[in-house]
Amino acid sequence: MTKLIRFSDAPHQTRVLDVLLEPLVYLSNLAVATCLYPAYRTARIQWEPDPAELIHLFKERSRPIICFAWHAYELNGFCGFRDLPRDVVPLAIGHDGPLSRALHQSASWYGFPVWAYRRRSPIQPKAQIINLLKTERPVIGVFPDSGGSDGHVRPGFLEVARAAEALLVPITWHARPVLTVRPAPRRYCLPVPFSSILVCYGQPMDGVHATADDCRSALEILERRASTAASVAERSGPSQ
Repeated sequence: MTKLIRFSDAPHQTRVLDVLLEPLVYLSNLAVATCLYPAYRTARIQWEPDPAELIHLFKERSRPIICFAWHAYELNGFCGFRDLPRDVVPLAIGHDGPLSRALHQSASWYGFPVWAYRRRSPIQPKAQIINLLKTERPVIGVFPDSGGSDGHVRPGFLEVARAAEALLVPITWHARPVLTVRPAPRRYCLPVPFSSILVCYGQPMDGVHATADDCRSALEILERRASTAASVAERSGPSQ
């Protein structure tokens, strides 16, 4: 059985504080999983287009694939992939710090495998991720604005994509209704019970040549498409 949470084998230093924080990290995961569970069980999930094309791309890939979305919609994504076969769910990328590990266990409980890079290592995080992509050619999930400002593609994301010659697949999860939390300076969305979640994905892009503007534009197009589709659905009323 595949281990759901793995850490990079890069040499690293472990802080005593990280060990002492283990109980708090576990409680954080439990809190996230508990808050999300009602929405996960009751949300209505729709895909645009049908996920069959995406599943085929994942299974027949000859290159690593990076699915990317804005960090604000991470918990929507937990629900959005609910009905896909477990063997095609993207590998979630995180790090070994407490803030990231506060979601690792909850992600694994919801069926997402997790791989975490080492922050305190002589090997740079992006080099660790590139090595993973080149050796395993996985499908991974990444938030290109993680650790930075909302809606801004960080340079390291593009450097990894180019070095690994990865395909980039933009994706968004539009939930209505949704609870928006704003722990400054970020924004975070939490789907509520009985939400409608529309999952939109775009055509794969060649990560060797993609720019920050290309990635940002692809996500903005998907967000507009999802918002328009949701508005039309609301005006039409519930399907019979």
